[in-house]
Amino acid sequence: AWFSSGGPSGGSYASSTFNLISTTAGGFPPTVIRAQQGYGSSGGAFVGNWIADGVTGVSFRFRHDLSEAVNVTGRFASANNFPGAAVVAFTPVQANVWTTIFIDLTATSPNFVSFEGSSYAAVFSNIGNMQFGFTVPAALVGQNINGHFDIADFNIVPAPGALALIGLVGLARRRAR
Repeated sequence: AWFSSGGPSGGSYASSTFNLISTTAGGFPPTVIRAQQGYGSSGGAFVGNWIADGVTGVSFRFRHDLSEAVNVTGRFASANNFPGAAVVAFTPVQANVWTTIFIDLTATSPNFVSFEGSSYAAVFSNIGNMQFGFTVPAALVGQNINGHFDIADFNIVPAPGALALIGLVGLARRRAR
């Protein structure tokens, strides 16, 4: 669901509910937030060749209401949803607290878990899907508990406007010589 207000700065956010009963110890992290090219998510602002666009990471705010802290997981993939890159964020998210998450998406980032048998270049030259989830705390695995998950303030880093500004500064320096 999408809400026009109530996010960390009073603005919009997306939300979902997930029941933990089907989770298993060491199992694949559940996906709770999804954005994809086919849905028209964010008007397509985050699809395309992230390597050529100079994207080095993503930043967003995340919140949940489980009784224990979680780590956010992510998957970035083409519009066909394969190949993909799986990542884990190292910042724990406590319950009911909007937490800023940054995921380093440079080629040698320690956040990467897998490229699903593919490569960095194959994945990030054609982004069309993003999926976010969480590592299930051991004490909550298999429990019949509904968790609520929220995401807001999603940005690629550096932002497209920042890339243009960097280019203008470089051009101005070249002309000044």
